[in-house]
Amino acid sequence: MRNSSQNRLTWATIVFAFIGSVIMYGALAHMLQQSSERTVSPGLEAMRLPVTLLGIACLVASVLWTQLRLVVHGEYASTVGDIPAPKQFITHTVIALAFAEACAVFGLLLFFLGASWTDFLLFALPSIAVMVLFVLPKGNAYWSVWESRQEE
Repeated sequence: MRNSSQNRLTWATIVFAFIGSVIMYGALAHMLQQSSERTVSPGLEAMRLPVTLLGIACLVASVLWTQLRLVVHGEYASTVGDIPAPKQFITHTVIALAFAEACAVFGLLLFFLGASWTDFLLFALPSIAVMVLFVLPKGNAYWSVWESRQEE
């Protein structure tokens, strides 16, 4: 049971670190927006559409990965063997989170090219939303099932 608690704590730390990193990107962008005159790169408008499409693709990839890999197959089955081991589940979670965070990174890229902080938020908020609304609940379901089966 102790090892299960450590794995769950590791998983939660990773999830909240990813969420926190997006928040830190926002704080950085906000401070830079406030601190100085920013110049707009001539390539900003040319980059806006491809970067936006990449951000959307990353969010879709994160949601799909979450739905396919973070599913607790056989939640009501009687054996632990029908769900991934904690280390495998944590690995799948990191991949889903990385896809979601990539969207925020694309928003940060546009910000550094001269886009506004509000433009950055249009990438960061959906990134956090995918993490909180898709990845977090799947993880909580997984750990509940895993821990209940360990007690059996």
